[in-house]
Amino acid sequence: MTTTDAVDAVVKVMAPYIGDTMARSATEAHCQKLGIAATVSHDQVEALLAKLGGGLNIFLGRDKSASVIAEARSALSTVEGRR
Repeated sequence: MTTTDAVDAVVKVMAPYIGDTMARSATEAHCQKLGIAATVSHDQVEALLAKLGGGLNIFLGRDKSASVIAEARSALSTVEGRR
């Protein structure tokens, strides 16, 4: 899947909890740090979700963070299924 599609899917899930700007900037920053370029592999998606989950723990707590990450994982698999 393209990185743009992945970022958009994750931002859509996280935005209601931390705002669109913070969701987008965090997701894009982690993509850069993880070396994710034009396309993203399954392993890179999992690494990205792990990084985002750690940050969400601070804002939402562990239980809600795990729920949001599970929702993001589901959204990403839906995007992947459309390919």
